[in-house]
Amino acid sequence: MLAKNKIRLWLRRIHRDAGYFVVGITLVYALSGIFLHHKMGVKTTEETVQLSPDLTPEALKSAWASAASEKAITYLEERSEQIVFYFPGGMGEYQKASGITNYETYKDRPLVLFMSQLHENQVKGWGFIADIYAGVLVFLALSGLFMVPGKNGFMRRGVWWFAAGIALVVVFAFL
Repeated sequence: MLAKNKIRLWLRRIHRDAGYFVVGITLVYALSGIFLHHKMGVKTTEETVQLSPDLTPEALKSAWASAASEKAITYLEERSEQIVFYFPGGMGEYQKASGITNYETYKDRPLVLFMSQLHENQVKGWGFIADIYAGVLVFLALSGLFMVPGKNGFMRRGVWWFAAGIALVVVFAFL
């Protein structure tokens, strides 16, 4: 019995300190997940400019340069009723019949973009840190199973919550 208590005591100490360690990373991952999910890394500005109707693609490039932006059109695609075009940092649609041109300009939010890149593991060297973080989370999950003894412990009460957590993931896997 003494050995079990000693193991449980060490599990609690390591679990506590590892938990403190991963709280900061967990908050960054949680926030970056929200930013990523709601596409908050880029600020989008929508604007409209009136150009002459029935412009050719080449005339649109010239009219765009003088009326709306210092950024030149880099690519365009002509369609029957409109011309879709792209420029550095944005895109737009020119309506041939009316000359109305709606466009969007995108501006990065550096901190949010960086956090989103961390979340997607796109920052050089972060994969190693993410693997350590995942390992610590596995340890916390498994050590936490054995920290509480008795009627509220894993084998009595915890096993049902554990099974419910796995069942939730399985349900979403098949939706």
